Amino acid sequence: MCQHKPTTNLTNFSPEGSLGQMIAQAKIYNKINAQLHPQLPGALKDLELCLIKDNVATLITSNSAVAFRAKQQLNEIITLLQGISLCQQIDRIEIKVNTDK
Repeated sequence: MCQHKPTTNLTNFSPEGSLGQMIAQAKIYNKINAQLHPQLPGALKDLELCLIKDNVATLITSNSAVAFRAKQQLNEIITLLQGISLCQQIDRIEIKVNTDK
């Protein structure tokens, strides 16, 4: 019987199939968040990109006040995202509040 060794360092982990695609997508989102975070105003630092689908970026926060402020500044956030090379196709943003945190 083969012993299962848990993988703790995922930097070089590249499985095939949907799991591999999900890990690659997470790495891309982490790069985008790393570039976006320093550009955000102080009141919106809690926002994080969690999904890009059909040219729509979904940003998530655990604070409803931050979500409200972000919805007031959608055009500025779109401009910041479009300035990142991986996000130039984004034309709409959705803001979600994560109540599980």
